[in-house]
Amino acid sequence: MKRCPQSTTSPWTWLVAAATAASLAACGGGDDADGGGTPDPLQAYRDQVVQWGVCDATALGPQVNLPDGVGERLQCADVRAPLDWAKPDRGDVSVAVMRLKSMDPAQRKGSILFNPGGPGEDGLWLSQYLIGFINSADPATPVGAKYRQLASAYDMVGFSPRGTGSSVHVLCQTNEVSKFVDPTPLGTQDVYVANASYNASKYAIACARNPVTPFVNTDATVRDMDLIRGLLGDAKLNYVGYSYGTWLGAWYASLFPDHAGRMVLDSSIDFSGNLERALVAKPVARQIIEDRILAPYAARHAAYYQLGASAGEVSQMINGLSPRVQALLGGQLAGDSYSVRKSEKSMTAIAAARGLDAVLRAAPSDADAGGVVGALAKTVFIAGGTADATERNQAAMSQAIQFYNQYRHTWVNFPAQSISDSGGFWPVTCNDSVATTDPAAWTAIVRAQAQASPRYFFSALGHNPCQFWGGPRTTKPDFKPLQSQKLLMVQSQFDSATPTPDALNMFAQLPTSHLVYVPGEYTHGVFPYQTACVDVAVVDYLMGSDQAPRQIDCPAKPLPQDAAASAAKAQSQASASEPARTHKDQEAADRLLDKFHEGLVPKGSAPR
Repeated sequence: MKRCPQSTTSPWTWLVAAATAASLAACGGGDDADGGGTPDPLQAYRDQVVQWGVCDATALGPQVNLPDGVGERLQCADVRAPLDWAKPDRGDVSVAVMRLKSMDPAQRKGSILFNPGGPGEDGLWLSQYLIGFINSADPATPVGAKYRQLASAYDMVGFSPRGTGSSVHVLCQTNEVSKFVDPTPLGTQDVYVANASYNASKYAIACARNPVTPFVNTDATVRDMDLIRGLLGDAKLNYVGYSYGTWLGAWYASLFPDHAGRMVLDSSIDFSGNLERALVAKPVARQIIEDRILAPYAARHAAYYQLGASAGEVSQMINGLSPRVQALLGGQLAGDSYSVRKSEKSMTAIAAARGLDAVLRAAPSDADAGGVVGALAKTVFIAGGTADATERNQAAMSQAIQFYNQYRHTWVNFPAQSISDSGGFWPVTCNDSVATTDPAAWTAIVRAQAQASPRYFFSALGHNPCQFWGGPRTTKPDFKPLQSQKLLMVQSQFDSATPTPDALNMFAQLPTSHLVYVPGEYTHGVFPYQTACVDVAVVDYLMGSDQAPRQIDCPAKPLPQDAAASAAKAQSQASASEPARTHKDQEAADRLLDKFHEGLVPKGSAPR
């Protein structure tokens, strides 16, 4: 047996030493004793009997409708893991796991573990949307048959990583009241920088008081995953991870290279870098989507969207909005940027922001809620007498009222609220990797981003408790083991949540891995894409094929009005870029994918 070392350091520094991390990595074996007969303190976790049973509907999350006929294939369980993998005697945590057993036991190859990212997203309920989509596919369609092939070959497993969902949580709470930080570029003034630092430092202190905080990190979650793999009876971990889930998957494949099976990393964070770099890259990536996709798209259909006759005119209109309205719009567009299927919602948001800006400029007081809402009700956002124009005008009005409510909450009636958050984003991020701790250096980063991307900097960089964390609490494994792995990366060109330049930098360092790349697309979390080019490549890889070229470029799907305006052309390209019909009830299937992508958008204090 290889006995795990027992750390003698404090709870906040027990995993810092690289030697400790390396020796822990060797603790994945199944022996129950070493040459001297010393019991393995982790063996009891590996030998536990998992009690699979009926899933508690209240634990599975909101509005999840799995396909008919699932029956007893859907099971849930709680897996017992050590709070501290270096010192198992510190106690246990519970990790919630869900599996949908394969459709055909005779064809079963093993399990696929899904993680939707975050950090802080719950893979228990969010994975259900993806699993439900795959399992409800129509085998009579070419791409649907591929999904069903996957569902027949694998149990599909979701889990709540520690810090999320139905697993152990981290609550960082203090009685101190948060100070106001202006989300416009004015927020980079010294007074607001000081307020942001105050809020972040108090949050970090509150997290430090929670004894669970040091153990909510990627290294611990990866060890939980390897425990789950063994309890499922699989020699290898097959995995599909999105966003931060790619960081998680890369960490696993580096720490347990001999246990890594088919590993899909969709929308990747560069594992050769750090998590702060991924945050800092977001604002400019979102500005690029606005400049290169949304504004030209609005201009191509100027009569329909009524936002400007050219991309320059659309951009000029947006840049002319008040800084406060721009900040509201930027927050909405940042969330919408997670899926190209939200492109129409983005157009509505721009029209709503334009209308709200005009009303606020004319209003005697921005605090007069009745007057402002009344004026918005009379505003024409989208002109035209058609039913479609009327519907879109109503949607823009509703969005404008929502923007105004956010406006009042932010600038008119800023609420006194204590500093509190129960999400896993910051504990994992700050425990995992180095961060900029010099206040002047961080302020310079934020100010540069505010100048380059004034609508988008705040949602990504307005809060940074890692400045005050005291450094990482774990050690990232070496990148080198990844360079001999056969990973499959999937990436869209304009992904703004995990910007593509970093993903491509990682791919360039992985000579034995493969990439499915979608030029012109900005969706975050590409698979399932509902085109043969993307999805057949991903499924074939998961089924064991290594025949694909190093990089496959797949056409992007057309935006809705581009497709409508060029119906004949779109029809001729249907096999390549048009979404294939994959389900008998395609609308229901599309709703599952929409819910999945909505779930990828960070919640709470996590930066978008």
